[in-house]
Amino acid sequence: MAVTDTTTSAQQNIATAQAVTARRGDAPAKLDTPQQIQDRFLTLLIAQMQNQDPLSPMDNAQITQQMAQISTVQGISALNDTMGQLLATQGSQAAQLIGRSVTLAGSNLRLADGVGGGSMLLDGAANQVTVEVLGASGLPVRSINLGAQPAGLLSFQWDGKNDAGQPVPDGNYSYKVSAKAGTFDIGVETFTAARVMSVSLAATGPTLLLDNGNEVPVSSVQRIF
Repeated sequence: MAVTDTTTSAQQNIATAQAVTARRGDAPAKLDTPQQIQDRFLTLLIAQMQNQDPLSPMDNAQITQQMAQISTVQGISALNDTMGQLLATQGSQAAQLIGRSVTLAGSNLRLADGVGGGSMLLDGAANQVTVEVLGASGLPVRSINLGAQPAGLLSFQWDGKNDAGQPVPDGNYSYKVSAKAGTFDIGVETFTAARVMSVSLAATGPTLLLDNGNEVPVSSVQRIF
């Protein structure tokens, strides 16, 4: 009777078991389930113990090590399955955002059909808030005076005209905000609104392609409307 090498590792047993499965039939091999991997591993381990060298038997440490290795493989397989299901669920949920408008942190401004806008969060009350719309080159296009405003969330709209009152082309712009209380600057966080055009599923989670050409993770969305 042939004597197997007692140093055969759990990884080799698993690889052997998977190779056996891959050779069955002419159909392409399918991925094994964790339970199938475990069953074949135990079968090979028992055969290995039955055919071991009587003069150099496997000790308890070897057996324990191999059992721990197969447990690790099972855990990784289960984790991969869970992550796959989670990503699929997230992708399905994110797909419901297609065609919806969302708000996220940023200062981009999309002008469509002569209408644009944005929003901001003021850290404190201000007696003067000014929004400056910038073109693609970064040069000022329009200055919008919002006057005195309380602390909190504030929105504004832009009619698509420059400071001379002339309409400007639709497209992507940006804006910056100046808020003051007397001579003191007030902290401002700006937000941008965009429409979700499509959703893609990446390894890190769903990402959204917006109508302004940007691609952002779904976790960056602040508000849906």
